[in-house]
Amino acid sequence: MKKSLSILITACLGLFLPFSSAGLAKELAPYVVGFSIDLSGLRAEIGIPEKWGVNMVFDQINAAGGINGRKLQAVFYDHAGNEAQAVKNTKRLIEVDKAVALLGYEGVSIAYASLATATEAKILLFSGGPCIVSGAPTKEWLFAVCADQKVASIPILVQNLLDRNCRKIAYLYTDTAFGTLGLGAFNAACQKRGITPAITEKYAPNTIDFSPQLSHIKGSGADGLIITGNAADPAKAIKNARDLGHNYPILCDYSVVGPEFIKLLGKYGDGIVSAGIKTVVAPALPATDPQKKVCMELYNAYFKELKRIDFFVGHGWDMAQLLAKAMEKVDPKLDPTKDVDLAKIRVQIRDNLEKVQGFVGQNGIFNFSPTDHLGLAEGCYVLVVIKDGKWVLYNK
Repeated sequence: MKKSLSILITACLGLFLPFSSAGLAKELAPYVVGFSIDLSGLRAEIGIPEKWGVNMVFDQINAAGGINGRKLQAVFYDHAGNEAQAVKNTKRLIEVDKAVALLGYEGVSIAYASLATATEAKILLFSGGPCIVSGAPTKEWLFAVCADQKVASIPILVQNLLDRNCRKIAYLYTDTAFGTLGLGAFNAACQKRGITPAITEKYAPNTIDFSPQLSHIKGSGADGLIITGNAADPAKAIKNARDLGHNYPILCDYSVVGPEFIKLLGKYGDGIVSAGIKTVVAPALPATDPQKKVCMELYNAYFKELKRIDFFVGHGWDMAQLLAKAMEKVDPKLDPTKDVDLAKIRVQIRDNLEKVQGFVGQNGIFNFSPTDHLGLAEGCYVLVVIKDGKWVLYNK
């Protein structure tokens, strides 16, 4: 009797053990993705929407089972516009968090400062800022989703002023890496169109009074002005200009496109033209636009939750989606918790991203290659204008 009972118990255990072991199977370690972004400080209006875009994509991917059976785990650190802090964040993400890739770095100088650390570790640094100048030699570990001013904004802004019969165009730019890139784009756009700039003036970030620069601009006989800088500075410059009687058209580089800029301008806002990703004006895009579908998906999701739309949410969405495309082709047998495998994963992500072609994103249609780590062509952004307190598609 005891022998029969023992056989019965053993048989029952045999029936249940496979289910028990399956239920107790250990979940695969996640792929850790590191972010150093502006979550506080003057550029928080960039980093916060960017983070939202990333989380939206990662949540969707994880809900669908992740990549190679592994979830994506985002680790965010705030650098608050500080280059030294960004470098510290980068080292921590590489050495402590064991990130498979680095994303964010929306400030041009922030990305440049952190690149040496990423390059030494052989890990992708995927920037949400315009840190890659179109046509320039590529840097092996640096990619970007935000088109530089030479591609995205300055040429169409200059052309807009010419179309409005402005012939003496002035340029006012922030004394930062971003502003310097804008200056190069402005000079190139003017040269291509056979015009001579009226004057170029720079200002220090957080300038309070733009009277000296505006006085020089007025003395040049300028009949149109383009301003490059983050939202707060161009807003002050526009107010100063209008109060001093500068009535010519004023246009701004794309970094101002968001609700904060409109709030800062108040009554001075209507009619200010800029350039932005199509997502900002997604409902106004024609049905034939190849980006219409993805732009509307992000626009609707973001607007539903926040009742607004931000230029920079598209940068986070694009980085996350493009990273996922690259990670889908990573060898699934490699374990990110093992240093040898982690090094291989990092290299494969970079190599795979370089092969992405025809990806329809928020910033445009991406075509990466060994000689192009931006992957965007001129015309990827559209002109937008403030009208009745909102950014709308610009129409002549």
